Amino acid sequence: MAYIYDDDGNYKRTVRCSWCYSVGHSQRTCPERFPNGTPAQQKAKADKAAKEARKLEREQRRIDKQNGIKVAKVARKCGYCKEFGHIRRHCETLTKDKVRVGDAVVKYRTRLSDEVIENGVGPGALLVAQTSRWDHIQGTYRNYNNYVVITKTDFENMSPLANWRIGKRERSDSWQTPEPLRVLRLTGDRGDVGRAYDSCYVGEDKEESFSRMAQNDFSQRINHDMRVIYPGEPSLPDNFLDRNLIDEWVEAYFKTTKTREHYNFIDQLDYLDEQAKLESAPF
Repeated sequence: MAYIYDDDGNYKRTVRCSWCYSVGHSQRTCPERFPNGTPAQQKAKADKAAKEARKLEREQRRIDKQNGIKVAKVARKCGYCKEFGHIRRHCETLTKDKVRVGDAVVKYRTRLSDEVIENGVGPGALLVAQTSRWDHIQGTYRNYNNYVVITKTDFENMSPLANWRIGKRERSDSWQTPEPLRVLRLTGDRGDVGRAYDSCYVGEDKEESFSRMAQNDFSQRINHDMRVIYPGEPSLPDNFLDRNLIDEWVEAYFKTTKTREHYNFIDQLDYLDEQAKLESAPF
């Protein structure tokens, strides 16, 4: 922070550059640090030059057409994969990515549905989790069983994309790990007993369990120390596994933005494919 006199002789506050220690600018726009302009200014200059070049090219093509000169077609650039020769509507990469995402949603929801029905994850189910609590009498932490009962389930929006936001366009509060269970606490301190809260999915230690897959493949938080000891009445959304509805949902997902590089979930699918190839490769 610095102070200077303006043209009217008034004392006013300004900034001091932490790069060259001059006043009137910050290091982000320091002419000594960026003698040819800041990266943003250079990009803007290059974009302007490219725009002018395209304008001149279009004008030249128009003149050539008027003079009867044969003009070659301009290769179109895809807004999704950034390859030349086609547009987004005809992009084969986009078509394949839609199928891949649809397959991932079907696999995710199928495993979820199987485990919900098999374990009775629904209203009335009794769950137990072993947690530790400070014992003031013994002066140490002690393990104890924490019991909760499921009062409501909501699997409607559960998908592998739940906490994978698209590039930097989405707000941080627009994506988070699903919490499909509404549970009522049955044990604990006086402030805990009878308290209802939303919870993540029930955790299972088995390698083939849905919760293990959701955490390992899609980085979703799971209650791994919680298990069903008395089943409830499972309730899944209608048409939860309907491929046509899932495909419609995937179509809407890919309308969120145009460019493939912005879809972080696609990168995760690429990573999972590479891991599968490495695991299946002979040594």
